[in-house]
Amino acid sequence: MSRFHGLTATNPERKKIAQSVEEGCGSLSWQLNELDTAVDRASENPQRFNLTPEELSSRRRWITNTRRQLDGMKDTLRTATAPPPAVSAAESKAIAQNDKFLTGQYESQQLVMKRQDADLEDIEQAVIRIGRQGREIGNELAEQERMLDELDQDVDTTGSRLKAAQKKMSELIRKSGSNTQLVLIVVLIVILVVLATFAFM
Repeated sequence: MSRFHGLTATNPERKKIAQSVEEGCGSLSWQLNELDTAVDRASENPQRFNLTPEELSSRRRWITNTRRQLDGMKDTLRTATAPPPAVSAAESKAIAQNDKFLTGQYESQQLVMKRQDADLEDIEQAVIRIGRQGREIGNELAEQERMLDELDQDVDTTGSRLKAAQKKMSELIRKSGSNTQLVLIVVLIVILVVLATFAFM
């Protein structure tokens, strides 16, 4: 029956399988009748066959369920192999138009799906490019942050040195009290500032 259901109505093998299943159902029906008769006879004297009422009921239920399954298969075969009802010319035309419409809709859906697949591929490529650019930007930001940290360290070091130099010059000015030395110290400060400016450019 599984093989029968897996074939299309136009497949020639379907008819052969239906005949084989129908013959098997007939044989099984005969065997079920024989089993049913045997159970009836055994129920007349169950002690002779060492059968309990529960076992007899179980066997009757099995026979009933199996017969129900056989009847279901027979009905399925009759319905599936029944000739199609005759249709008028108008109904045939309507069926053909319906099939044509469904075919057109299917082709349109396939075309839309192909376009959607192409759009999804474009979106995927764009996402990949954006991700790559994001990683590059992240690396660049990390490099800029490292350079800023180095600059901050250089500025702190230079500031400390400048403060130390200013302190020494202040001590020299205080000790010397000479205008010439004062002018010389101011000139040295200007030169130091100029050199520091060039160092950070």
